[in-house]
Amino acid sequence: MEDPVAIRKRIERLLRRVERRDDYGALLVGGSVVRKVEEVDDSKEWRARIRRHARADRIKVRTGQTEGIVWGLLPDAGNEPRKNEFRRYGKVLELIASRAVAHRHEPVVALRDGEEAVFACQRCDALGYADAVHGPLLGGALVEEDCPHDDPPAKTALTL
Repeated sequence: MEDPVAIRKRIERLLRRVERRDDYGALLVGGSVVRKVEEVDDSKEWRARIRRHARADRIKVRTGQTEGIVWGLLPDAGNEPRKNEFRRYGKVLELIASRAVAHRHEPVVALRDGEEAVFACQRCDALGYADAVHGPLLGGALVEEDCPHDDPPAKTALTL
């Protein structure tokens, strides 16, 4: 069982990091970014800004506008390090889902950033935290405490 205070601090750091990330930062982390045209001031400027950042970082990027959305894509987002990250994250998903269901929770991903994620129960206010790099490290009420609902959890995308 992980220290609840340490888990809460990890969740708060993850939230702060994601909140201050702009669209280019989201592109670097996730390999792609998509926005509705209405969400950006000027779609041509948005695309130009993404390309400027990419040129400065000497990486390839593709941008476009289609059917009311603007998008940016890193063409090499499927590289070996990224594939390894997805494998480690997949193993953490299996672990957290099985532990959450053992406590009668219905787990869903609330927030993900690389190999760190916050999970929530759809039936109560329980949260869980997972870090695929350091461990895997799992903690929080979602994997340590029983859900107050007595009936068995419904299937979620994580528990299929």
